[in-house]
Amino acid sequence: MTFSESGFRWFRRGITFSLIVVCNVMLLGALWVSGLDLDFVLTDSELYHPESGHCVGVAWTEVSGVEGPIRVCSEWLDTTDPTGRVHTLRAGEPLAMSTEGNLYYANLRSADHWVLGLLLFTVAVVYLGMRTKRVLLTWYETRLRKQES
Repeated sequence: MTFSESGFRWFRRGITFSLIVVCNVMLLGALWVSGLDLDFVLTDSELYHPESGHCVGVAWTEVSGVEGPIRVCSEWLDTTDPTGRVHTLRAGEPLAMSTEGNLYYANLRSADHWVLGLLLFTVAVVYLGMRTKRVLLTWYETRLRKQES
């Protein structure tokens, strides 16, 4: 083993470690800046469906697209859920009504766009990290070969 192979191996490991740290900091920073609540986006955003559940609790709730508060099923038993737990509306999440009269969480639709943007940013960071590593390794290898000759 010559000195240049050993030096190249250490440089490759250092670049790999550095890029892992830098890329992860960039991804976590983007997640923090976006303000995206992954718990809200990735958990099941269920609402009461009369065909698959039984309403056990009703509450008056403000709904976007409707004047004044309306009565909404806030607690229900889902007949397709074998656990038998009581399902509830998410606390503090605004509801909206579609043109067909169906309720949905108003923030969930905009959160989908944020997730897509974060996914595209992640792909770009990974791609640029791999390209950066390849360019730096090629540069260092050429530098070592020039020193040997």
